Amino acid sequence: MQTHFETFLENINPVEFILIAFASFISLLFHPMLISAFTFAVLIYSEKSSTQSPHLIFFIALLFSTLLSIAMVMYLRKKGIVSDADVSAREQRVKPLMIGALFNGIGFLVLRYMDASVLVQGLMFCYAFNTMIISFISRYWKISIHAIGLSGPLVALWLFGVQFPVFMILAMVLLGVSRVILKSHTPAQVLAGTFLGLGLAYFQLTFLFLS
Repeated sequence: MQTHFETFLENINPVEFILIAFASFISLLFHPMLISAFTFAVLIYSEKSSTQSPHLIFFIALLFSTLLSIAMVMYLRKKGIVSDADVSAREQRVKPLMIGALFNGIGFLVLRYMDASVLVQGLMFCYAFNTMIISFISRYWKISIHAIGLSGPLVALWLFGVQFPVFMILAMVLLGVSRVILKSHTPAQVLAGTFLGLGLAYFQLTFLFLS
């Protein structure tokens, strides 16, 4: 008598399995929470002129951009308000996004009070403002948060001087294709997230913080 695992191995398409495994790895590698932490780390620890402790600034940025949001999603999942850690269901996204935007907004005010570097403040502002926009869009359409969560920080890194166009474009393409392979989004949802993230972040950082 075959086990469920043996039946699974017989029925699975090897190419499809490899594609899904690779897409899952890319989605995890470029998860918005990881990208946020990485981007803030680069902006903060590469800044030589800051008068504040970089460790304290990074902790504040990490707390309000990532850690509180993770804790909030875990709590909502425990309460049965969201069904999974990625909040895959569109109709479940609005509440976590609004709460996340509030965390980001408070983080921006704290970073501004502590006189963090302009791009660090600006990136946190982007997270707060753009998360509110995503929460509004998510009422009607499942735009790709992964795509926005990668493209926006890449703009911040580019303006900071970390400019690797081939790698950055490749990262966005790989992530977009991966989200489609996993059937998490349509190509239109990925493209919309990518260009919205690029456009909003460039406008906000350039005209509100660097002008």
